[in-house]
Amino acid sequence: MLLKRPVRRPDLPVRASENEKRRLDPSPPPQLIQELLTTVKYGGSSKHKRHPHLYGLPPVTGFRGDATLCDEHANFRQADMATIPQLIARGVRAGLVGTALWTVADNGWIYEGRLTNAVQSEYHGYPVRPSEAIAEAIYMRFRDWVDRYGSAADKKAASNCQALYGFS
Repeated sequence: MLLKRPVRRPDLPVRASENEKRRLDPSPPPQLIQELLTTVKYGGSSKHKRHPHLYGLPPVTGFRGDATLCDEHANFRQADMATIPQLIARGVRAGLVGTALWTVADNGWIYEGRLTNAVQSEYHGYPVRPSEAIAEAIYMRFRDWVDRYGSAADKKAASNCQALYGFS
């Protein structure tokens, strides 16, 4: 039996500073999960796209800083835009909520959703670096949820995440 070569971990520079305020809710109440499932919307951010025009977004104005890029770093393409509602629902159902929202894509990338417009419950998202402390906490909660409730696709996403981020 031939073993598959492990997925190469992405070469991303370390974030300029770790955001210590990022926290998962230890036990998100079911009412919060239900509310988020019905209210959260996605609104793209030019800051997190190398080629924002391909996503119908205006050019980046100002400094990008150390922003991770969905298209360049995580290979998120225009065709993947249709999966965003399912990704949001996956993360919320898995309890990946707290100071932000998180999800795990089928290819294993963890995305963080940050509130852009509180009145409209609109979030923008970006890939989480493997070097970020929050990544392992997200993976562990997701893995636990997948083991109890996940579909075959969720299990594959968890396996891809483990390989991509190098979790044991």
